[in-house]
Amino acid sequence: MKLEKLSNIALYTTIGIGVVCFLLFFLVDYSNMDFDGVHVSPALTDLVIILIYLLLAVTAGLTIWSLIRGASVNSGNTGPNPTGIASGKITLCTWGLVIVALIIGVVCGLGEEDFTTVSGKTTAAGMVTVVDMWIWAIYILAIAAILAVVVSMSGWLTKSAMPKE
Repeated sequence: MKLEKLSNIALYTTIGIGVVCFLLFFLVDYSNMDFDGVHVSPALTDLVIILIYLLLAVTAGLTIWSLIRGASVNSGNTGPNPTGIASGKITLCTWGLVIVALIIGVVCGLGEEDFTTVSGKTTAAGMVTVVDMWIWAIYILAIAAILAVVVSMSGWLTKSAMPKE
């Protein structure tokens, strides 16, 4: 089986599982009242949490595998990049964007107060700031990823990197 076909199958399967889990989350017993009789606690919250943890673990594993594989494949390669795409610059820009997104997240989350839930559990202001930082970073990186996909699909980088005849 070709790698591209396997990749498409994995992508569509992941999207399908995500859609089914979120539909079940929103449609199955959503009117489950919490202990206080005011707040709604969906019955399948644990399903979505498990899905998110599973996707996070798979993503982390594939990222580590890709880094190790990329380092071993490219370890002796000092020649020009055959695709013409400046992958080194893209990598540096990506890391720079991650750092900038985290800094923006910290700045936007400064000054948070302790958060107390209905059940009386309190989360320290520092942890609320950390959560806000990651939420901002996720938004910024998601927008950057969407823009990268649009640019990649347009073929602009490949066309502009090709040597002119």
